[in-house]
Amino acid sequence: MRNARLLADMTPAQIQKAVRSAYGRVAEHPHGEFPFPVGRQFAESVGYPPEVLDRVPAALSESFTGAGNPQFAVDVQPGETLLDLGCGAGLDLWFYAQKAGSRGRLYGLDFSPAMIETAQSGLRAAGVETVTLLLAPAERIPLDDETVDIVTSNGIYNLSPDKPAVMREVHRVLRPGGRTIFSEVVLREPTEEKLCRELRDWFRCIGGALAVNDFLRLLEANGLARPQVLDLRRNARTGHPAAVCATIRAERSA
Repeated sequence: MRNARLLADMTPAQIQKAVRSAYGRVAEHPHGEFPFPVGRQFAESVGYPPEVLDRVPAALSESFTGAGNPQFAVDVQPGETLLDLGCGAGLDLWFYAQKAGSRGRLYGLDFSPAMIETAQSGLRAAGVETVTLLLAPAERIPLDDETVDIVTSNGIYNLSPDKPAVMREVHRVLRPGGRTIFSEVVLREPTEEKLCRELRDWFRCIGGALAVNDFLRLLEANGLARPQVLDLRRNARTGHPAAVCATIRAERSA
């Protein structure tokens, strides 16, 4: 079974390629079997309102694979520019488009061509015209320096073999005074237990998980100031008792 591959035998490039392939399959076959939760039922379990999901195209929710639900905290204002890293099938972008309004400018980035295609068709069917989709890895964002007011994500860091590179890119594209607000799987406290042995552990976002205070320190070390946890709750994605979903906010200093 390919998901049982040992991470110790894989390079970062091989891990990234495997992640791209796995999430591409989610976009192409959302009702298949995966070593992580997928779809509308999972979206509802982390707080996306069913009455809203009833109104949007099913494609936006049936391939949902986030870590949690950052919507309550992502305070994008009308007319602002927002970047959603690892946008997946585009469900979060639909919500952000309602907040940013017709004057807002939204970017969704994903490195899976199939996910970008799914997001494009779903957002088009929903009548969202303010989103530009970018096919690229989060470690190399194809935007100019200081062009974005807010960067958000929903479970992207633990799928990257290089968290600091993603954080540096977030810092680079944020305008001075801009902020990043996102949800991510973290550990309540450091543990000596080996949580990540196989590729399937990486897919579940437990593979690269850090203790929450270590994650905050890493943000600060990569230029993102005043990191704070806005919300910490049981994690529905990994099923591991040490893992929780944190919604985190940090800023680029003015």
